[in-house]
Amino acid sequence: MNGPEILTVAQAMNLSSGFLAKKGSASPRLDAQILTAHALGIRRLDLYLAPDRPLSELERDTLRKFLVRRSAGEPVAYIVGFREFFGLSFRVTPAVLVPRPETEAIVDAALNLLDVMAGEGRTPLIAADVGTGSGAIACTIATRNADVRLVASDVSQPAMDVAVQNARTLEVADRIEFIRSDVLEDYPAGMSFDLIVSNPPYIAESEAGMVDASAIGFEPSHALFSGPEGTDMTYALIRQSMSRLQPWGALAVEIGTPAQASRVQERMRTAFESVTQIVDPSGAVRGLAGRCPRRGDSTEHSK
Repeated sequence: MNGPEILTVAQAMNLSSGFLAKKGSASPRLDAQILTAHALGIRRLDLYLAPDRPLSELERDTLRKFLVRRSAGEPVAYIVGFREFFGLSFRVTPAVLVPRPETEAIVDAALNLLDVMAGEGRTPLIAADVGTGSGAIACTIATRNADVRLVASDVSQPAMDVAVQNARTLEVADRIEFIRSDVLEDYPAGMSFDLIVSNPPYIAESEAGMVDASAIGFEPSHALFSGPEGTDMTYALIRQSMSRLQPWGALAVEIGTPAQASRVQERMRTAFESVTQIVDPSGAVRGLAGRCPRRGDSTEHSK
């Protein structure tokens, strides 16, 4: 990024935005704001409170390095080390998938299901977040529902380390148990749940060439791809969840394309009494939720 000898905050944002637009960023203005604020060690709001403040040489050099990394495709979240999700700030590293806004619809659905279950007299409520990554789903549920206990799992230990740190930062670690597991295979025998929620990898291996280069080159592949049709982990989760859910328990899972949603919905209908679509505010289908058949009135949990 080249600029005048004295570079103000406003000039830095404009130059950065233009540079990133030329490099193909899908959100150059937002990227420029986040990176400029991080280089200066201030909030994004403060950028507009002091637009004429000059950048120091160190700040200019730091911002320049950030822009080079972003222009190479590195996600902004990895550069600054955090990502906002559901109004919360989560630490992220290349060990975890960057939380996406689309997943907020899955969290909304999970919270609604837990409210319904509480209204049915189910207590205490126990939920599992499978493939937790940064811990975004589990930690968000814990901050929004103080009555639920959670188990969060991931196949990756480095990812688990990030999730644990986020839980501690958000002061919910006392209500989340962390387990390293491939799907539900390594959960203790007899452990059961009212709700299982997951944002599994759902990109088909054949679609790798159509995925954003920043994801392919920087985010963990095991968190993106799941077999020839992108459904390997989802189908495993459906199969394994049946022995882990309480009577009238629920599974909420994020999905990818409409065609994939149709296939997964058909698979879920063979296992669950009811299956509904999870849609975001725009009406786009983001996931599916299924509830188990009622098998009595038991509310006991094995732990």
